[in-house]
Order: sequence, then structure tokens, then C-alpha cells
Amino acid sequence: MKHYRQKILGIPRGWLVVICGALFYCYQFTLRVSPNVMHDELVKDLMLDASMFGTMIAFYSWSYATVQLPLGIALDRFGAGKLITCASLICAISCFVFASTSSYYVASFAQFLMGLGSACGFLGSIKLGTIWFPPTHIARVIAVVLIFGTLGAALGGSPLSALTDHYGWQPTMQILGSVGLVITMLLYLVIGRHKDPVVYEPTASILSGLKTVLKKPQAWFISLYGMLMYVPITVMGVAWGVPYVLSVYDITEQTAATVITAMFIGAAVGSPLFTFYSDKIKKRSQPMVIGALLALVVNVFIICVPNIPLSFMYILFFLAGFAYTAKSLSFASICEIMPKTSSGVAVGFINTVTMANGAIFHPLIGKMLDYNANNSLGIVEIYSQWDYRFALSIIPISLGIAAIIVWFIRETHHNSPLTEAEKGAVLLSDVE
Repeated sequence: MKHYRQKILGIPRGWLVVICGALFYCYQFTLRVSPNVMHDELVKDLMLDASMFGTMIAFYSWSYATVQLPLGIALDRFGAGKLITCASLICAISCFVFASTSSYYVASFAQFLMGLGSACGFLGSIKLGTIWFPPTHIARVIAVVLIFGTLGAALGGSPLSALTDHYGWQPTMQILGSVGLVITMLLYLVIGRHKDPVVYEPTASILSGLKTVLKKPQAWFISLYGMLMYVPITVMGVAWGVPYVLSVYDITEQTAATVITAMFIGAAVGSPLFTFYSDKIKKRSQPMVIGALLALVVNVFIICVPNIPLSFMYILFFLAGFAYTAKSLSFASICEIMPKTSSGVAVGFINTVTMANGAIFHPLIGKMLDYNANNSLGIVEIYSQWDYRFALSIIPISLGIAAIIVWFIRETHHNSPLTEAEKGAVLLSDVE
């Protein structure tokens, strides 16, 4: 696999390819979290209550999660270059559709289309990593991709809020659509018009990789852990964090967005540190346990403890983002227990399970808000901080379950100091 060492303008070609894929992941993450800072404007212009807002945002997660497995199969069969370029174009188009409507139904369709294109962001970038780098680099590739993702989420916080306040949400979405067209052209020039150096054909049938994943109990444990650890980002980072902070503090929307941005800054710091620590101790499970327990404690404070000073809330959100990135090791873990010919399907499976939480929790939180507030008028201002605390209690509950599940995950690090008998026992348990 010498091709990843080839240099273009002094940059190893493998890293240039992965960074271009990660740039698209950065872009689609900005799109994903944009409803958070546009919440009040969307609610007003589209005439939504909390349940309708949550359902509209859930369309993104439904399409994202639904196509992960077939997309993983397509990546394993056809490669990543052209697929990730087409996905970027779909995201750009969805922005223009979203910006052009005042209809709840059209906006929901645009969110569905946005999720459809975004589905290839992380999965396609990781697939690029698996075909351009040797297996020993996979954890580093995942860390780099996640850093770009958290950068995109940070850009979708206070900077996007300022842009929205200045121009309005519809012109802002048009600007994002134009950015998407530029990224699409870059992807085409660097990746899309070239063949991948390696395309791994399925060994038996197009569904053989999926069958291999589904038969491994460890793949299910790892995926459920990843899903539950992702709940704080899905809930706070995508849709409900800014309105929750606004309900607690008498501050502007831009200031509230900076609190959520602190979560993504923490994630940008935590992702490489968890990866470095994992590789240094040659273990995956121990850092995953630490991340789950830290995330649980921090989010209990954020959701359940009243009268926390705003300055301390920044620290808590930073720690929440930092702790969540232990989830990144779940992607490395599932790649390490699967044959390379099924790497796309494996990551697609864990992404399907992970993104399903948005499809479930966004409508659920909206209904819990309306239920606790007895909201029959659909007016966003009636939701108090206690309504939000009640609805957002789903976060510490999910993290508590993740802290339990992680104890059932076996060690997967390729240099783990397991004995041959222990490694054989892990493989046997997966077969059974």
C-alpha cells in the first residue's frame, strides 16, 4: 500500500484524499446542526410546535440511517470517489430546496434530502481511509475525520447564528448551498474523477458482508454503545441545546450558541486524545468505559442541577463534548473485528444504529416538551427550563445504559496483549 505515501504539493496523497472527504463531513455537520441556531426563526416562519419541529428534524436522521447499510455495500463494491462527490451535490441541492420554502412538508423533504446526501460524509471518509492507508492507521484516520466534523459543528454554532441574525435563515441556507457546490467541485477534481487504488469486491454475495456483521454479537454491543454515547450530540448539538440554554439564562441566541460550540470544541480536543490514549495503552475498551462514565456525570449536572453559573456551564459543555468522543473508538473497534472486505458495511451498520437515535429522540423530545408544558397552542415561548429538563432527561438515561453496555464489549485493539486463547474465545463468542 505504497500509494498513500505518494506526495502532491508536498502532501501525502492518501492524507489529501482523506482530508477532502473530511472537508465534506465538516460541511454536512454544519448542515446537520443548523436547525439549532435557526430554531426560533423556523418555528415562527413555518408555524411549528415542538412536536412538529422534532419530527421535521427527524427526517434527516431517517434518511441518513436508512441508507447507511446499502451505502456501505455500494462503497465496498464500487469505491468511494464518485459516491462522495454525488453526495455533496445532493446536500447542496437540499439547501436550496430548504431555503425556497415556507411549507412544513417541503422543509421536511429538504431535511430528508439533506440526510440522504450527508449519509456518505463519515462513511465515505472512513472508506477512503481503509483503501488509502494500512490498517494500523485507521484510528488516526477516524480521529482526523471526527476533528473536521466537530469543526463543522462549531461553525454551525455561533458563526452560523451570527450569519442567520444578519441575513435571515433562508439567505443563510442559500449561502450554505453555494458552499456545497464549491466542495462538490473540489471533491470531483481530487477524488471523483479518479479511480480508487483498491476496490474490494464482496467475496460471496452483495449481502455477505452484512450477514457477517449481523452474526457478531460484539458488533451489536459496539453499535449500541456508539448510539447511546451520541445522544448528547444529537439532542443538544443538533436541535435542542440552544433553546434549552435560552430557557435557563437571560442571554442572546448567539451567546447561547457559543455554549453549544464549547461542546464541539471539547469534542475536537477529545477525539485525538482518546485515540492517542487508546493506541498508547493498546486497548479500546478501557477508554470507552472512562468516556461513558464521564459523560454520564457531566450530563447529569447539565440537565438536572439548577442555578449553575453560565461560566461553569461552558466548562460542563466542553467536558460533555470531550467525553462523547470516546464513541470514536467504537468505529475503530468494529473495523478491527471485521474483515477489510466488509469495512464499509461494518461502519454503515454502526452508523445506521447510531443515527437512528435522531429519528427516535427528536420527535420524542418534542412530544415530551408539549406534554409537560401542556402545550395546545404551539407557542415556543411557553416552554420553561423545567419543561426542557424533563424532556432532556433522556440524555443521562441513555448514557447510563451506555455505561452498562460498555462492560460487555471485548477488547479489539490489534496490538492488545490478549493471549491466543483469549483471542480465540472472542472469535468463538462472535460466531456463536
